[in-house]
Amino acid sequence: MKRVIHVGCYFFILLLLALASFTSTYCESSFFSPTGIWSVLPPLVAIVLAFLTRNVIVSLLTGVFCASYLLALDSHGPIDSIPHCFFTATEHMRAAAAKPWNSGVLLQCATIGGLVGLITRSGGVRAVAEYLAKFARGPVSSQIVSWFLGFLIFFDDYANVQIRGPIMRPLMDRSGTSREKFAFILDSTAAPIAGIALISTWIGTEISYIRTGLADAGIENISAYTLFVESIPYRFYNLLTLVFVLGTALTLREFGPMRRAEVLARKGFLREMDSRLIRREEAENAAVDGSDTAESVESTRPRSLMRESMFAIIPLLSLVVASFVCFYFSGRSAILSGEDTAKIATAREFNFDSFRACIGEADASIALFQAALFACVASFLMCVASGKLTASQASQAWLSGVKSLCFTFVILILAWSLSACISKSGLGTANFLVTSLSSNTPTFILPSFIFVLAAIVSFATGTSYGTMAIITPLAIPFAHELLPGNHAYLVAATSAVLTGAIFGDHCSPISDTTILSSTSARCGLLEHVSTQLGYALWVAGISIVFGFLPVGLGVSLKIALPVSLVACLALIFILGRKVPAKINDEQE
Repeated sequence: MKRVIHVGCYFFILLLLALASFTSTYCESSFFSPTGIWSVLPPLVAIVLAFLTRNVIVSLLTGVFCASYLLALDSHGPIDSIPHCFFTATEHMRAAAAKPWNSGVLLQCATIGGLVGLITRSGGVRAVAEYLAKFARGPVSSQIVSWFLGFLIFFDDYANVQIRGPIMRPLMDRSGTSREKFAFILDSTAAPIAGIALISTWIGTEISYIRTGLADAGIENISAYTLFVESIPYRFYNLLTLVFVLGTALTLREFGPMRRAEVLARKGFLREMDSRLIRREEAENAAVDGSDTAESVESTRPRSLMRESMFAIIPLLSLVVASFVCFYFSGRSAILSGEDTAKIATAREFNFDSFRACIGEADASIALFQAALFACVASFLMCVASGKLTASQASQAWLSGVKSLCFTFVILILAWSLSACISKSGLGTANFLVTSLSSNTPTFILPSFIFVLAAIVSFATGTSYGTMAIITPLAIPFAHELLPGNHAYLVAATSAVLTGAIFGDHCSPISDTTILSSTSARCGLLEHVSTQLGYALWVAGISIVFGFLPVGLGVSLKIALPVSLVACLALIFILGRKVPAKINDEQE
């Protein structure tokens, strides 16, 4: 039956492409051009196919080829576009890997993966997990510890996910928490925190988009940074997601697909990355570092647990400290090489404003790669100098950590390739969606509409940054034109873009943060998306009904935000059913 469904899916895709070829060639309407309605087809194919076939790589690759074929139709006939489709797809893959930001992310992921391999082989991760086990003895405490760690690594969502994953995963497995729930906690305390942090890799990007929108609206009496800060209390989805995660952790109440995953985990079954179920004992025996690693760790275990944990704590602390240093100097270099005299004057000083401005302008991908490389060197020297590992063993451990992320590299490159194909310079999928959906909008519904529009674009493209870049410069002038002089309305419209983009990014299986969250938790990507989607949609609905709609009608934030928080907690008690800390096989 599954084979029939798969064959039927691909046959249907071929029919759609044939229809696209016909309408693009013989229909004069721009609506049916490759940059019109058909531009939505590639991301739609990738997303739907991923859920039906449960094969992410094949689904993304199919989406890339669909987009490449539509791009080829612009300059070639339906038949000639077939060979050109192949060359266009491979060129986008090469360009995706070679793009400075993307290559920086790949290097950063590889280096952090190597660091994880080192600190795991040295026994540091196990020691930290054993120490945290004193505070996290069950599903409640382990989930709260993981949630709290998300606030400590607030400066970047990638680093947040990749650092917490290897440290907390053994602990979460042991406590009976499902990997789906752990991936949800990782994902929901990464971008939502980095997106509202006053010092993070996000702030410069968000402020630059806000500045463009203010300039287009002709607003000169409001600074972009001020508007960013004022938008934080209006980020209903970000704030409610953080509260929702904490609420489910404290009460152990779950619903939907997540509850089924939690029940299985309590019974001792965990979901692996390839979607198969394994016993908790198998996961503990396999360990993150491999069977030979566990043996080497036991044979060289120091007498002091605290001393052993230093092999993880010191490299991770060096990663955090080096990240701030690298962010600062990367941003400072970018500012000093620019032409903004005000920023240059600020960067030359050494105070909080200078530090914040420099971090906002930093190239996060290369800064994190530099910091991770520094931490790798520190970990390597610690292991070799202490006699914990030989130089050869440390090198093998580092390479093992890098190899463990090969699956992630492939998915990221394919996701980036698809995003490039449907970008503004390609099919222009986001532009088509914005143009098609933004006409005849009532005043009171604009913040909610912007939130939904940003979510749709982010879900379809798999990028929150790209969504912000497209919609923010449109939303701010639009809000200013509808209700000129209404500052709260302007702030709400701005926050709707920034938080809606994160919501759509959370739900998208082609989002890089979603991919990293699932791989860091060693959870299947589709299992992570399907379980998280059941929660994210409800939180987004509360954000609209109790947040953006009332604000659009003129209700004060002092009323809308508390009511939203209460509604979020009420949802947990109304729909959620408690999952006991321990469940017998006979229990549900």
